[in-house]
Amino acid sequence: MNNSQLKMFRFVSFATFSFSAALLSGCVNNELVSDQLVTPAAYSGSAAYPITIVKGPVTLDVDASHGTLEPGQINAVSGFAHQALQAGITPITITRPSGGGASARVASEIAALISQQGVARNMIRIGSYSGPSTGIVHVSYISTYAATKPCGQWTQDATETEDNTHLTSHGCAVQANIAAMIADPESWIVPESSDAIRANTRVNAIKGLEKDTSKSGFSFFNF
Repeated sequence: MNNSQLKMFRFVSFATFSFSAALLSGCVNNELVSDQLVTPAAYSGSAAYPITIVKGPVTLDVDASHGTLEPGQINAVSGFAHQALQAGITPITITRPSGGGASARVASEIAALISQQGVARNMIRIGSYSGPSTGIVHVSYISTYAATKPCGQWTQDATETEDNTHLTSHGCAVQANIAAMIADPESWIVPESSDAIRANTRVNAIKGLEKDTSKSGFSFFNF
């Protein structure tokens, strides 16, 4: 390759590199502009799905078509009674169909089973509603519990994320789990009172602080 050919090769190579760099720069700039346009505002799952303390009925529906409690139903009713006791018992209401028969027997068995779990008889109320003898027996009590908005909003908008936005239900599962772990929702409304600090405990704590600060070279002042 002579000098003129070498110069021409260098010129063509430089021109090609410059053109490629310009194209790449344009692409990068466009992507940056695009990202700036679609970048969502700060998102917080706790703000989108706040935990609230609500008061309402907790219910258990028991099928009375067999005329007696099945083993699985016995376990469910026993667990329901324990749940009611832990929540701070309010009257448990057993509502059966007015048709009597099978539902009346199931309602009576439910009342006896709940009583065996430690619920006082005067806290068990039995009522009826218009329905056939094999209808559903409803067991319920009023409780305060923590909850958040329902999850599972699987709409088209909620599943399309190519524009770099968050899912509609993002953070909902975490908030629902936190709500389920709140043992005493009433404490969120009225915090439990703390015991007064004993005088000797306070004095010992101050003496320990004075001792530590004297070792470190800092002065401790009493205000």
